[in-house]
Amino acid sequence: MGGIYVAIYWWLWFEHRIPRRDVVVALVAAVAAVIVSRGMQFFLPVHQRPLLSPDIAPHVPLSIRPESYNVFSSFPSDTATLFFALSYPLWARSWRLGAAAMAWAFIMICLPRAYLGLHYVSDALAGIILGIGLMAILCPLLARTRLPYDVINFEKRHTALFYGFAFTASLELSTLFLDLRHFAQDALNLVRMLRG
Repeated sequence: MGGIYVAIYWWLWFEHRIPRRDVVVALVAAVAAVIVSRGMQFFLPVHQRPLLSPDIAPHVPLSIRPESYNVFSSFPSDTATLFFALSYPLWARSWRLGAAAMAWAFIMICLPRAYLGLHYVSDALAGIILGIGLMAILCPLLARTRLPYDVINFEKRHTALFYGFAFTASLELSTLFLDLRHFAQDALNLVRMLRG
């Protein structure tokens, strides 16, 4: 899903006409937006996914295991939040690039998730609004801090370490932190098993 976004941000990182500070701000703000979205899923009342609702009972594709989705609330869509958050700074770079990124996120990411029963349309719309809204707030705030410059200085002083971490973070970002989420779920299951 997110490979194209990662490729665009790597291109922007090495495109010398774009300040690297802007790339750092965009990525940190997008990760913060998805953390807020995920937190809302945990703390708001549980909103069951359509594929788990007996009222809707969609035809679930063979590749989807409904039982693996019953532990997460679907509102708001953290996927929509992340990819619209990543699209927002691209709009500032070029409205055509931003429009293409938002169209990609809507057509290739949000619509299939609604069709597969992973989210209601309202979940995706809330994620879109949350992603764009948080980026409009967070990007200017982060741009005024030392954080972007600290990241750039770290890249200059510890190049190998920085790019090793950046590659791993990019991979996780493109898969919506799937490995980290599986690790956290497994760790939680282990703690529950040890307690019981």
